[in-house]
Amino acid sequence: MPLRGVPIVVTGPSGVGKGTVIAEMMRRDPGVVHSVSMTTRPARPGETEGVSYFFVDRPRFEDAIRRHELVEWAEVYGNYYGTPLAFLEENFNAGRDVVLDIDLQGASAVRAHFEDAILIYLLPPSLESLKERLVNRPRGDGDDIDLRLSEACTEMRMIGMFHYALVNDDVGRAAQAIQHIIHADRHRLQRVYPSLRENSLLGRPKV
Repeated sequence: MPLRGVPIVVTGPSGVGKGTVIAEMMRRDPGVVHSVSMTTRPARPGETEGVSYFFVDRPRFEDAIRRHELVEWAEVYGNYYGTPLAFLEENFNAGRDVVLDIDLQGASAVRAHFEDAILIYLLPPSLESLKERLVNRPRGDGDDIDLRLSEACTEMRMIGMFHYALVNDDVGRAAQAIQHIIHADRHRLQRVYPSLRENSLLGRPKV
């Protein structure tokens, strides 16, 4: 049987470099698809429907919530963002793994929905390096560095819900590590022989 794809969730504190690591990993492994979110935010110049986002109005998004068409969703600064279930299932059924760059709440929702999800938490080398990254990157109005560091510390205490933890001290190494995790998971018994969970071909394991 062809392998069914799985969701690969990459989460980490703001400023840890998730987007950069994911982009490098996907450059190395073009067989992985990046999740496309649904949003009520207006499209910006250069953004493409169905590639950057699925752009919808608020009534359509709220209808998707009611119909349970989203695996996870959140409202951020007055706009909705969510992960469409149909997009994931289409790719999984075609044998493609999908990487999701989402927050802790979204990761928890994906884990609850897909028992075969791979959850990876990306850590900074240190809090000092994370603070330096936050200070040096472009910031919007009201972007509180101390608040983001406090949120990062709170979030990292929840790391036990993830399957893997990687330190992003080098983008290439972090991307390669995620690549290795994905490749190893494609040989996981439950994915290679999915029917083993529905029958007793191997019998009861002996202790």
